[in-house]
Amino acid sequence: MSIKERVVFLDRAVFTTDDLPIPSFDHNWSEFPTTDAADLVPRLFWATTAITHSCPLDADSIGQLHKLTRVVVTGPAVIDDKACDARGIVVRKLPASDAPGPALISLLESLVRAA
Repeated sequence: MSIKERVVFLDRAVFTTDDLPIPSFDHNWSEFPTTDAADLVPRLFWATTAITHSCPLDADSIGQLHKLTRVVVTGPAVIDDKACDARGIVVRKLPASDAPGPALISLLESLVRAA
């Protein structure tokens, strides 16, 4: 039995206005137009995957996110790679693409399959 993934997109409004395809893996999807620093941990608390464009993830926040297994960065967000590495959290940057929405979903699906 596979675990249902919980994907949270912290700042969807700055990524692209295009619709995103639906991932093929079993998941719950939450997205927010923007996320303030005070809302970061509550929004990601149950997440297995975080998607961020410009919301930073520092060591203190990462230390509170016990279910998080992967972070996908779609823009200039600063992620504490050392803290993620220490917790076994995979961090991947979305490559540049003419179709960023499908590229994002493809990257997510490959990360979930690899887990």
